[in-house]
Amino acid sequence: MSRYVAFVGPLPPPVNGFSNVCAMMLERIGTTMQVDVFDRAPRMRARVYGVLQQLARPARYLATCVARRDAVLYLALSGGRGQWLDLAYLLIGKLFRRHIYLHHHSFVYINSPTRLNRCLFALVRNDAHIVLSARMGAALTGIYGLNPDMVKVVSNAAFYDAGEDPRQPGEDAAPLHVGFLSNITFEKGLVEFFSILRKLRQDGVAYRAHIAGPCSPEARQELDRQLRTAHDVEYLGPLYGAQKEQFYRQLDVFLFPTNYVNEAEPLVIYEALRQGVHVIACDRGSIAEMLGNGAGLAVGREEIVESAAARLAQFSDDRDALAEAKRRSIQQANRVRSASRAALENLLVCMQNNYEPVRL
Repeated sequence: MSRYVAFVGPLPPPVNGFSNVCAMMLERIGTTMQVDVFDRAPRMRARVYGVLQQLARPARYLATCVARRDAVLYLALSGGRGQWLDLAYLLIGKLFRRHIYLHHHSFVYINSPTRLNRCLFALVRNDAHIVLSARMGAALTGIYGLNPDMVKVVSNAAFYDAGEDPRQPGEDAAPLHVGFLSNITFEKGLVEFFSILRKLRQDGVAYRAHIAGPCSPEARQELDRQLRTAHDVEYLGPLYGAQKEQFYRQLDVFLFPTNYVNEAEPLVIYEALRQGVHVIACDRGSIAEMLGNGAGLAVGREEIVESAAARLAQFSDDRDALAEAKRRSIQQANRVRSASRAALENLLVCMQNNYEPVRL
């Protein structure tokens, strides 16, 4: 018998890391189970109608629970006020004693717990919790008293193909290729990225910089100003699919000096690692675990400019060290992917058979 899953979570559009991972998870669940989708994404062009739709959908889930005894609830938990609607689904699931799987994608309720967070988590302490990293799981368990036996680590790396052989560094005299890809905002480290480039130029380190991603209206003027005064920098705009993969392939080092305090597990970091690119980033959320085993460098925000420039100067002088760092990046990407794929498959088997998840 095929298990029936009520899937609650945001799906593109709008396109962001949260909705992209939800879409990949929905596709994977749908290969083995029947799925009824309750899309939680906001619809900005029809805001009033969209709100009414969101308010009506828990009633449809209630009808589903009445009609189907085999319905499992999968819920990608919102980071903020959207938890009020999430709470409606959870209360209905609890009322009908359904197995519940909560997928966590945010550090907001780890960094800044609210009364709503505490009430919601009190309801689901002994349900299954899918987290992005061991650090995230330990933090949630400590703050909200979750049952640690019901916490399962499934990194976003589970949704990516195996990494490819890294591009070998060029000649010793060739400039380093450094890159930045994200939604270009002040929070994501726009100013810090250009500060690193200025430091490299002051230190005499040859580089070529590549920037990609959609630029927010608030940051557009600053990006244009920085591009006018910087050297050896190209801005490519938004990239998708094969163009984005080609962007990563040309890089030696990917810089992600994010200022976003609630950063979780940025997809762009795994996209870079699986192409054999060394990553230097601010230590937020699960980033330090992503960059383990020599795959990259995670440092505090105050240290990012000096630390990144020093690491790049080292690679400029020692191309063998750069080649080894790139090999470690792809090894880490494949290592995390392999472990996360196994954890995801175990989770789906439990979901399909109505077993409680088993810690691996």
